[in-house]
Amino acid sequence: MGKLSHSLGEKVEYYKIPKVRKPHEGVEVDYYFMASRFAGHPTEISMDLWTVIIDSEGFAYGLKTSHLGDFHTWKEVIRDRIKEHLYRVGVDNLQVKRLVRDIEIKKDGHRIPNNNCVGGPFIGIDGGRELYIRKDKFTFIK
Repeated sequence: MGKLSHSLGEKVEYYKIPKVRKPHEGVEVDYYFMASRFAGHPTEISMDLWTVIIDSEGFAYGLKTSHLGDFHTWKEVIRDRIKEHLYRVGVDNLQVKRLVRDIEIKKDGHRIPNNNCVGGPFIGIDGGRELYIRKDKFTFIK
């Protein structure tokens, strides 16, 4: 079985503008995921992971990836995906380190219990085109 850290298929992105214009004014980050045991295997999981970034202007940036592998590294996979997403949208290295250091990676409040994802090339948790933004997690949303 492969490593959970390797994503399967395409990375699905959502944005109105491709890069944060004013990263020095701050960004906020959230993540959520769906995970289940793969084929009844005791340690292998299938995981769909979304990271959401909101910049100080209220623009949203979403990234969805799918993973398959040993569940033991799930926290590391989420932390690495957050880092990658922050770099993709133009946040500098020092800000990324600070933001990632301050994020607690946990299941509670971040795991979506029902796997209603239908897959495909769309960002939505239901397979649609809408990025799911948990508005209570952000102050930059206008």
